[in-house]
Amino acid sequence: MDYAHARHAGNSGDVFKHVALVAVLEALTEDALPLTYVESHAGDGLYVLGSTGEWSAGAQRLWPDPRKPPSSSGDALVDRYVALATRWSRPGAERPEKYPGSPLVAQTLLRPLDRLVLHDIEPSVAKTLEGTLAGDVRVRVVLGDGLTALPDAVRAEKGRRPLVLVDPPYTQRAEWDATARAVSQAMEASPKAALIVWYPIKALTRPRALLSMLTEGGVHGTAVELITTPLRLKRDKLAGSGVVLVNVPERATARLLASLVRLGPALMTHGEWSAQQIGF
Repeated sequence: MDYAHARHAGNSGDVFKHVALVAVLEALTEDALPLTYVESHAGDGLYVLGSTGEWSAGAQRLWPDPRKPPSSSGDALVDRYVALATRWSRPGAERPEKYPGSPLVAQTLLRPLDRLVLHDIEPSVAKTLEGTLAGDVRVRVVLGDGLTALPDAVRAEKGRRPLVLVDPPYTQRAEWDATARAVSQAMEASPKAALIVWYPIKALTRPRALLSMLTEGGVHGTAVELITTPLRLKRDKLAGSGVVLVNVPERATARLLASLVRLGPALMTHGEWSAQQIGF
């Protein structure tokens, strides 16, 4: 999957990933234990959107209509996501003008006692991210391979609970294998760490292999998948995405599952959507 985040920012995969992240962060920050949010592929942090882009089939589908009074979708989690997504665009904007990456979502929801450790392998991206989050003493940007760094990153957080977001670009098949190995090693280093692993879906072969590799590596959890374009069409584009949830509060998983009834119809193409929960 060719992935340059600035080009894909705000698409349906981002929406689903960030709704899941909001659910998990809000649940974990209800507990007193300090958190360290660790991200493997942090990106720029904030993306300026062009006049056209994949956001039109993603964040735009949930964007408030400035011609109508503010209203609730009936799903508190989706409403919370929308409130976060819109805060970097002008009030009353008819479309997303800027879209926050996962680091900004996490920074907004985390407490003063929490920390953020954000990895990116590209020097220019890491520098941009430092500028985006400048002034926040909770943040440490690390230049390097986030997957390789995960075991040491979670092991170092003594007295804190790590929450790890793993979301590589998956441009090469080897990245699926590397993700499974890194997650297994991270869980071995810190068995109580909470993890979110995001993955794209164009077909089910590689996602199912990822779950199988995680199981073989001793990792068990729940996968939640949202398909917004029917897989039978075999389009060489993003058809949906999934998140693996490990050691996250049950209430976070329940909220994410409940939100699918709102997200599916909003993000679907070709008049249909599907979702499933997989325990492994």
